[in-house]
Amino acid sequence: MQGVVHLNNISGKSNNQKLHDEWLLYISPRFITYSPNKIIEIKTQNYTLSTATHMSELVSLFRMRHHIFFNETGITDDMNLDLDEYDSICDHLVIRSNQTGEICGTYRMVSSLVTSKFYSQGEFNLDDFLETEGVKLELGRACIDPSHRNGAVIDLLWKGIGEYARQTNAKYLFGCSSIMTISKPMAKAIVKILVKTKNTSDKFNVSPIGKYKIDFSKIKGHDVFDEKFVISQIPSLLRSYMNAGAKIYGFPALDNEFQCFDFFTILNLEEVSSAYQKRYFKTINSSFGLVYDNDWTFKSDN
Repeated sequence: MQGVVHLNNISGKSNNQKLHDEWLLYISPRFITYSPNKIIEIKTQNYTLSTATHMSELVSLFRMRHHIFFNETGITDDMNLDLDEYDSICDHLVIRSNQTGEICGTYRMVSSLVTSKFYSQGEFNLDDFLETEGVKLELGRACIDPSHRNGAVIDLLWKGIGEYARQTNAKYLFGCSSIMTISKPMAKAIVKILVKTKNTSDKFNVSPIGKYKIDFSKIKGHDVFDEKFVISQIPSLLRSYMNAGAKIYGFPALDNEFQCFDFFTILNLEEVSSAYQKRYFKTINSSFGLVYDNDWTFKSDN
């Protein structure tokens, strides 16, 4: 997961004071001229998805992210916003409740048309992948208010992703899928399940780097977990990516700061499952001239 940022990373100051006051964002050189790269708006009966266009929206979603990522997980810090060095170049999808007008979900994304530096590079060696032809779209910081974690919001997020991918002519969606555990045996058990269900790939030679890398060959105790329990640890958003045809590349990275394992995930939009293609990516696959049918359901062989 992405970490919080010090004030000197945003405003250019050379001290170690952390960002506490939201008003500081309004005078930050990185955010003062912020505007989205793409404009999206999708309305449904209960929710509206759009790209954030002004600072008040960014502050609200940074505040919500902090509450979800820190308060709910039990991780403590002395900040009230969650943001990092990539937020100022990303577009931020925002979902609002039509009933209250409050932000209840957000997802950030940035295209290789805009930058050549991505958050995932801080945890993984992505050289081969990033050199591959095709526009790439990094997604991250998925965050949904607990009272709105329902199928309608997930469906709307996917519609937003599909529309953004269409506007950028993206070929690949990618990012770090976090599983909230630092149990190395559990992480190895999850890897074993993903291999068994053929949802991993060795392509692109993706691997964790530096402090995020661990030697899974030395991890014991992964066989003690019940398979159904292991599957239950996989978040619904990651399951939906795999249902869409995404694969996990390389071993996961251990993020001690956020108490999680990050699984590097790629969805090739030329190989998206037929169900997701028809619902979210029809115009994209039409532009590629390709339609694939490789639906996948998460079930064991037993």
